[in-house]
Amino acid sequence: MYSSQFDANSAFNGGGFTSSQSTDHGSSPAKGRDTYGLVPVTVKQISEASDSGDDKSNFVINGVDVANVTLIGMVSKKAERVTDVSFTIDDGTGQIHCNRWYLLGLFF
Repeated sequence: MYSSQFDANSAFNGGGFTSSQSTDHGSSPAKGRDTYGLVPVTVKQISEASDSGDDKSNFVINGVDVANVTLIGMVSKKAERVTDVSFTIDDGTGQIHCNRWYLLGLFF
């Protein structure tokens, strides 16, 4: 490996998103709120997310009902197979395993 001044832990520490950016909306924060289009999150936030409890199959992260998220991290442990590509993303707050499936030569 090589030596660098880059510190992955400080670069990805919380992803720049802190709980001070969320607001308290009472006992049921996600109810009556629109789903945001694309929400930046960390692996830790995904692992702590809860089910929204509605028919939309969305999740609640920091009191916000989310459907689409963006995650930035380092990719590792990539494995390509006939049916899919699997890999792990590490953003400094945790690791998450992902699969991208093939269907007739196309990604889904």
